[in-house]
Amino acid sequence: MEYIKSAFSSIKQNKGRTFLTMLGIFIGISSVITILSIGNGMKVFVNSSLDEISSGGVTINLDPKKTDRYLEPEDLERIKDAVPEMQGITLTISSSGTYNDGKDDRQLGITGGTADISHEETKGMHAGRFFRDDEAEAGTAVCVISQQDALLLFRTDDVVDKTFTVDIGSKSVDLMIVGVAKSSDEDIESAKEAIKKKEEAYYYCSIYVPYALLTGRFGLAGDKITSFKIYTNPGMADETALKVKSVTENMLELRGEGAVQIQSFASIAGAYTSILDVVTLVVALIAAISLVVGGIGVMNIMTVTVTERTREIGIRKSLGARTSYILIQFLTESAIITLIGGMIGMLMGFLFTKIAENFMSFPPAISPMNVLMVVAISIADGLFFGIYPARRAAKMDPIEALRQE
Repeated sequence: MEYIKSAFSSIKQNKGRTFLTMLGIFIGISSVITILSIGNGMKVFVNSSLDEISSGGVTINLDPKKTDRYLEPEDLERIKDAVPEMQGITLTISSSGTYNDGKDDRQLGITGGTADISHEETKGMHAGRFFRDDEAEAGTAVCVISQQDALLLFRTDDVVDKTFTVDIGSKSVDLMIVGVAKSSDEDIESAKEAIKKKEEAYYYCSIYVPYALLTGRFGLAGDKITSFKIYTNPGMADETALKVKSVTENMLELRGEGAVQIQSFASIAGAYTSILDVVTLVVALIAAISLVVGGIGVMNIMTVTVTERTREIGIRKSLGARTSYILIQFLTESAIITLIGGMIGMLMGFLFTKIAENFMSFPPAISPMNVLMVVAISIADGLFFGIYPARRAAKMDPIEALRQE
C-alpha cells in the first residue's frame, strides 16, 4: 500500500507529463478494444446468420474425382431406413425461371426436392402446407413460397391456392401455391419497404417445387444422384452425418476411398469464424503497436523521473532503504501510469464501439475476457518498460546520488 501511495504522490506532482505519457497507452488500448469488439460482433452476426439459413441440414456429396458411382432415388429410402434417427432426407435440384407479373419478367430461383425438404423452413408455415410425398413423387405442379417472396411477387401473403405461370427454359408450367412459409419480421418489413418504394422487381425470389416436376416435365438431369441432404435432431448433426456417410459408402462399395464427403453449415461457419479470428487478431496486433510506442514513452519519462529524483533516492538509500524497495517503488509507479492509461483507453474503446454501432448492421460484442486482457496488458506494459529505469534507480550508489544537485 505504501508503494501505491508513493506512486500516486509522484504522479500528482507531474500531472501534465503523466497525461502525455499515457496518451500512447490509452490510444492503443481503445483501438484494440474497438477492433476486438467489432470482430466479436461480426463473428456472432455471421454465425447467427448461417444458423438462420442452415435449417440444421447436412449435405452428402459423392466426389466425382474419386468415383463414378452414383445413387438412384430409391436408394434414399434404404438410407432412411438404415439411419432412423434422421428427421428427413431429400434430393435437391436447382434451376431458375421467370414469372411475368404484368409489367416485368421476375427472376425466380427454383429448388426441387422431396417432401422432406420442408425441414428447410425452420420457422414453420404461415399458411397452407408443404407438398406431400405423393405430390413429390408424381411431380404435381404445386409450390411453396415464403411470406417475403409472396409479398414481393404478389403484394400479399394471402396466396394459398393461387395459380401463376412460370417459364423454365422454353417450357411453361402453371403452379398452384399450396403453402406460404413464415419469414422473419425483418424480411417482411424489407419486402413492404421495397413495395412502398416500387423496387420489388429488383428482388430475386425463390420457390420450392417437387423434385420429379423438374426432372420429369422439364427434363433436368436427376436419375444419377451424386448429392443429397439430410436433416437431423439438434446437436446430432455430426454423429448422424457420419452414420449416413458409412451407410452410403457400404451401399456403393466405396469404403476407405474418401469419395463420400460431408458438407454442413457448421463447417462453413467454422471456416468463416477462423478467418474472422485471424483478421481480427492481425488488425488488433497492428493497433497494439501503439502500446509498444506508449511503453517506450513510459520508459523515457520514468528514466527522466529517476534522474530528477536522484538526490531523493540517495537520501532514502542512505537512511537504509533496500534496493528492492526502490525497485518496487518505481515499477509500481510505472505500472500505475499504464494501468490508468489502460482504464481510460478501455472507456474510450467502449465509447468508440457505441459510436461504431450506429454505422454497422450488427452490434459489436464486448467480451469480459477482452476487458480482463486489457487490464493485464496495461499492467504488463508498465512492468516491462519500467524495468530499465527502476533497476537504474535501485542500483544507484547513495554517495554518488547525494552529490547530485
